Amino acid sequence: MQLYTTPEASKETGVPEGTIRSWLSRYPGVFQVDVHIIIEDTGRKMWTVAGLELLRSRKTAGENATPGVANFDADDLLEALLEQDSQQLARAYYQMLPLRTLQRIKQMRCNPTAEDRGIVTNSVRSALNAGTSHLLLPTYQPLLLEGEGE
Repeated sequence: MQLYTTPEASKETGVPEGTIRSWLSRYPGVFQVDVHIIIEDTGRKMWTVAGLELLRSRKTAGENATPGVANFDADDLLEALLEQDSQQLARAYYQMLPLRTLQRIKQMRCNPTAEDRGIVTNSVRSALNAGTSHLLLPTYQPLLLEGEGE
């Protein structure tokens, strides 16, 4: 991953160093850590390629702005942020989904709520009715027997 110091980012984008530092303090929610900037252990901020693109877009928007209008195009900026964030969230979701699903199934088996017990009982009975008793009885028979007394 190519990283740039603030002076290098200034040279690459044509945005003065002072302006970059000002934007960082004025618009903290716009520049996302690990997306646009990487903060090293020493506290030094390094710019990513996505960060340079964002700086360029803000500079271009500022040059084309009319008096009284925001110095960047919020729709374009938000679209870029949302696109990257939604992609990262979708990937993280699908990476975590199998483990979370297995954890939840284990919880439903080992420490079920009343609703969980009903769902599991109905599902197991339906599966047994469909002819899968040889697969399910060793695991779920104790749970079914508990449910009979309720």
